[in-house]
Amino acid sequence: MVYWIHQEILLSVFRHRVLIAIGWLSFLVGFAGIFLPGLPTTGFWIIAAFAFLRTNERMYRRILADKRFGPGIRLFVEERKITARGKAISMGAMWFGSSISIVVIPLVWLKVVIAAAVGLGSVLIWLIPTAQPEAHISHSDEGKGL
Repeated sequence: MVYWIHQEILLSVFRHRVLIAIGWLSFLVGFAGIFLPGLPTTGFWIIAAFAFLRTNERMYRRILADKRFGPGIRLFVEERKITARGKAISMGAMWFGSSISIVVIPLVWLKVVIAAAVGLGSVLIWLIPTAQPEAHISHSDEGKGL
């Protein structure tokens, strides 16, 4: 019995550390995406927000406080929704970036894999509920007549 409890504690500590590592790695890659075209900041910061939600409340709040990315991340993490504009931007960016890859890459099988992955990604984004326009107003905008 004592061995089982000790093993559960070790697994819990291990999971906590893995989540912290995933959170920081995702945050840093997302931060690099601010400066590197084609690297999606929002996607990586959503992963970081989910990881920090359980491990580092200060970093979770810091991600959500970002003026540009925070409202969309908050909407996805807390309500599991995306704005129509966010869907259009994410699908457009996926298709644009993959189109360049499909043109440049000579291997036909890899072109098919890329197109299938982008098609699947687009379907998954389309299936996520769309937020109503007033649902994504950030808390700092409340009372400003927006």
